[in-house]
Amino acid sequence: MRAITALFEQRVRGFRLIELIGLGLALAMIFWVCLSKAREGEDIKHMNQLDQQIAEESAAVDALKIRVAQLERPSRLEALAKSYLNMKPVEAAHEAQIDSLSEISHTTSRPVAAMAAPVVAPAPADPLISAGNKPAPVAPAVSAAPLKPGAAR
Repeated sequence: MRAITALFEQRVRGFRLIELIGLGLALAMIFWVCLSKAREGEDIKHMNQLDQQIAEESAAVDALKIRVAQLERPSRLEALAKSYLNMKPVEAAHEAQIDSLSEISHTTSRPVAAMAAPVVAPAPADPLISAGNKPAPVAPAVSAAPLKPGAAR
């Protein structure tokens, strides 16, 4: 116990050793706080940049949602179906009755390859389809059959 009390009473150039240790620790804490505040300022600047980027991305997402809503308008889709696929609304005479469903299910249909290619009519004037935004052509279907070992597609 005397060794510990002797440590508190030991003097260096007129100052007690414990006072010098306390002063050194206080200066180290002050330095650490200043360094932490500098890092905090950089972090705040980075967070503000991220907030700005999030706001820009949210605006872009909102613009894309509006664009999707415009492209999915039923009247626009109907006009495209009529012009590109020669589709038209089903007439009442072509609607099936519940009693005739069983004989419809037993009839054979033509294979898709045997069907005639649809006649492509010029597209109606649609402000959403400009020279740079033409609809993409439909890709042919890909076979889902497994490959034989060593065979290439």
